[in-house]
Formats: sequence, C-alpha cells, structure tokens
Amino acid sequence: MLTVAQLAPLKNRDPYLYETMVKIVSAVNSASQRAGVDPSSPSPAPSAIASLTVRASNGWFDLSIADPSNSRPGLFYFAESDVTPGFNSPRVYFLGSSRNLYVQLGNQSLYWRAYSQYIGSLPSAPVTFGTPALPVAGGGSSGPAPLPSQGSGALANGAAPGGNGFGLHPGTRVTRNSQL
Repeated sequence: MLTVAQLAPLKNRDPYLYETMVKIVSAVNSASQRAGVDPSSPSPAPSAIASLTVRASNGWFDLSIADPSNSRPGLFYFAESDVTPGFNSPRVYFLGSSRNLYVQLGNQSLYWRAYSQYIGSLPSAPVTFGTPALPVAGGGSSGPAPLPSQGSGALANGAAPGGNGFGLHPGTRVTRNSQL
C-alpha cells in the first residue's frame, strides 16, 4: 500500500496538487489490490467456495465447484486429492478460472477438497466433498500409483504440501492445520 507522508502539508499550501496526489495514491493502491501485488501484507483470502461435487466412473473423476460469491477478476481455483481424509499428502490440481476438472486417475479411492485464491492472497478455507470427507471410487482399470505430492506455489522449507495455490506472501508461515 502506497502512502505519502508529505501530503498533509500540501493540503493548505496547494489544494489542487494535494487533490491530484490523493487521486494518484488511491489509483496506485486500487490497482495493486486488484493485481494482488501489495508488498506490505497478503491480501485477505476470498470467501470459501459453496460446495464441491465429485463423480467417478471407469477411472475418470469429474469435479464441479459451486461458488456463487462475488469475486473480482483474477480468482483461481484449486482441487486436491488424497488417499486419506486428513489430506496428509495431497495432490494439487490447478483449475485456473475454471470450476470444473475432468481427470483420469484410474481405479483408486480418493478424497477431494477444493478452494480458491487470488494471486497475492491467502487461500480460502478448503471445502471437502462430504462432511466429513467421503472417498470417491474411480472404478475401472487401475492406473499407476501416484508419485509423492510436491505441493504447489512457493512453499517455505518445512511447510505442509498442498493448500498454498500461488504460494504464501513472503514472511507468512502457515501450516495446513492452522488454515482449517
């Protein structure tokens, strides 16, 4: 957030210059907020998505995210799957601005959750398929065992994989359990 400490003395001395500078500062702050590039602190997390629906057949998993919240441009969605309901080692799927994922993962039972995030913001609270999380059986022929998850975004050393989308704001250290 841009601040100009020298604005106050301008108010009485040159009101036109003061007004112009206030508009410039406001425009810069507004643009940085929309772009998620404020270096002083992370933008707040978007509202949690409303729900996640998952269906599977013949090894194909079909996900649909319902998110009726008002959002600004630049909102992105993420889905995560894991073999445990605790999401100890989730595999992250970047959906971009899409609210759907259709992926072939073979005959395995997976737990799913999803969340949204702006670039430069914290991720929203994850929403699981089912409460508590329910497994979804892929059915069909078995695919290869998944490789270990490497998470997503810019993870700090020792941070939990998954749930960081575009990464966290520098200096912010959040573990998976503290985000829930």
